[in-house]
Amino acid sequence: MTIQWNKSTCSYCGLGCGLMIGVEQGKVVEIRGMKDHPTNNGAICSLPLNSPPIFTHKDRLKRPMIRRDGKLAPVSWDEAITHVGNGLNWIIKNHGSGAVAFFGGAINLTEEYYLMNKLMKAAIGTNNMECSTRLCMASSAIGFVSTLGADAPPTCYDDIEEADLFLIAGNNMAVSVPVLYRRICAAKEKNAAKVIVIDPRRTETAAIADIHLQIRPGTDVALNNTLAHILLEEGFVDEDRVDHYASGLSDLKEFLKEYPPSRGAEITGCLEDKIIEAARTIGKAGAMLTFWFQGYNHSSQAVFKNNTLHNLSLLTGNFCRPGAGPLSITGEANAMGNRWVGALSHLLPGMRFVANPQHRQEVADFWHIPVEMIQPTPGRTILDIIRGLYTGDVRAVWIMTTNPAVSLPHTLWVKQGLAKAELLVVQDIFHPTETTLLGDVVLPAAHWFEKTGTFISAERRIELVEAVIDPPGDAKPDYEIIWLVARAMGFEKMFAYCAPEEIFEEWKQFTLGRICDMTGVTYERLRGKIGPQLPCPDVDHPGTPRLFTDWRFPRPDGRAALLSRDYIEPAEVTDDEYPFGLMTGRLSGHFNTRTRTGRVPKLNAAAPNGYVEIHPEDAQRLGIAEGEELEVTSRRGSVCLPARFSDGLLVGTIFISWHYGPALGIGEGKLANLVTNPVYDSHSKQPEYKFSAVKILPASTAPETQTGRR
Repeated sequence: MTIQWNKSTCSYCGLGCGLMIGVEQGKVVEIRGMKDHPTNNGAICSLPLNSPPIFTHKDRLKRPMIRRDGKLAPVSWDEAITHVGNGLNWIIKNHGSGAVAFFGGAINLTEEYYLMNKLMKAAIGTNNMECSTRLCMASSAIGFVSTLGADAPPTCYDDIEEADLFLIAGNNMAVSVPVLYRRICAAKEKNAAKVIVIDPRRTETAAIADIHLQIRPGTDVALNNTLAHILLEEGFVDEDRVDHYASGLSDLKEFLKEYPPSRGAEITGCLEDKIIEAARTIGKAGAMLTFWFQGYNHSSQAVFKNNTLHNLSLLTGNFCRPGAGPLSITGEANAMGNRWVGALSHLLPGMRFVANPQHRQEVADFWHIPVEMIQPTPGRTILDIIRGLYTGDVRAVWIMTTNPAVSLPHTLWVKQGLAKAELLVVQDIFHPTETTLLGDVVLPAAHWFEKTGTFISAERRIELVEAVIDPPGDAKPDYEIIWLVARAMGFEKMFAYCAPEEIFEEWKQFTLGRICDMTGVTYERLRGKIGPQLPCPDVDHPGTPRLFTDWRFPRPDGRAALLSRDYIEPAEVTDDEYPFGLMTGRLSGHFNTRTRTGRVPKLNAAAPNGYVEIHPEDAQRLGIAEGEELEVTSRRGSVCLPARFSDGLLVGTIFISWHYGPALGIGEGKLANLVTNPVYDSHSKQPEYKFSAVKILPASTAPETQTGRR
């Protein structure tokens, strides 16, 4: 047999790497990087490369299941859809539309987010619509909105080859986005570009840095303010020019007097001379490209971190031109798409907001519903959905392609909250996961190469992914499951779709004339080709690599905003009882909750278990041997993991990866989120995964504590 090769796109991080999918006898047998794709030019990371086994894994969901007598039992699709539709209608009738909530992953197709958004906000009448974008990109989005006036990343990957300075903050790119990291390494060598890395850990990415600012966790705002102070004091800012395209300069200058190098050094723990050197390097750069990731966004001060990072680019004119500006990388494949389609509790389709009366009216008119059906206040964010399960204000939760029983902070509290739901519907490609095990109804979904639709990458590039194999058993594409449930609830007219292309043609009309304009895009234009970057307003338009090149921004006065943001400590600080600061993050061989990568033999063999990274000085002081089992305890619970020494950490901090839930057989009490704190940034509502106060004891001597075991 001959392998048939098909164009597709990666379904892990949000880079949008082009892939070639090799299919033989109806099975995915090989995945390669696509040559000449503008994102990766044939390069590929270990996750998609090793993914073929997931499509035929024994744990693939093949039939719907309903819980009866405490056990999940297979049923027909008709029975499952009727059960879900009737259950949701009963709860809405007896408890109101606000008793229903949705939480989805960020790897679904844009068409699927659009359908679910329409079902929740137009048909049911609740804004309790959330996606895991809340956990990774909400702070970047609000940072862009507050600084630029819109959630519109202005740069593109081609800026890497144009930059002469890379400022990388809270982002271990060598692990999180290795394909892009390799491009940076190549550009550094070819163009003699400099690299500044800001990270509390000395990571693989920090190893290529000309300057590594190893700050105390959570002190980024103070550092950025100090860097801005130096730029202004030492004459690196053309104040007349900056005042032309950005407001707030005079207020910022006065505010930054409180952040001289001495104070910045005191708060961050960095040497004054090193901070000054970094500021001067920024000031002298011809084109600075900034990257940041969860080290920024997983914080109770995340939006302020974003704003103050943008200040550095605006002050130095590093915006709106090749090689210069902010380049945010999304954590999951379609996090950009689900923001623009409105799949969060404060959003509506086409970069609109539920709190804006004009936006509500525009959406209601298009959907042919009374404007009163769209609630005027944002719905519950995901942590508030869990809180609503405890109070009884939320009674039903529909979860799609995500695993909150691992991914959300304070896991025991989350699992106990989900168990309180009167109806918990879980839609996924695998069973068991930690969340499907809790479900009242479990629905089998198609995976990425088993369905057709679009997604939008971190550089605003829209691509079409087409089904190249059939889903296993009776599994269905998520969009089909959504429209079937909607019809069962009585919304046949609103959900009379037969194909994803019909959904796309409807959804794209919401984008007309907006930054996310895709009215010039069709499935036919995308089929077998590399998609354009948005906006793309007509069929002859080539796409838009960079935004705001005229230095006009979508704010009332046409200028970006320089924002004065004061440093605030993390929500939970260390003390005598809990003296260590816990940071969480990724490992290179796994993705998120290991739902997929934990079932890939080669990936799992490389990193089968988690560990606690601890500084050797801390280990010596506590009498800990390398490899010894440790119990790490917070005010919420404990985890038990072996110690791994690392002098790349600051003394007094530890690091644990977040991947290791118990569903794949490694046992209870290994998951970092058992101890993390369910607090969030007040503006973005994104949780603070990157700092929790903990204590450490050898597991053999630790008293019995709450570990999250059930």
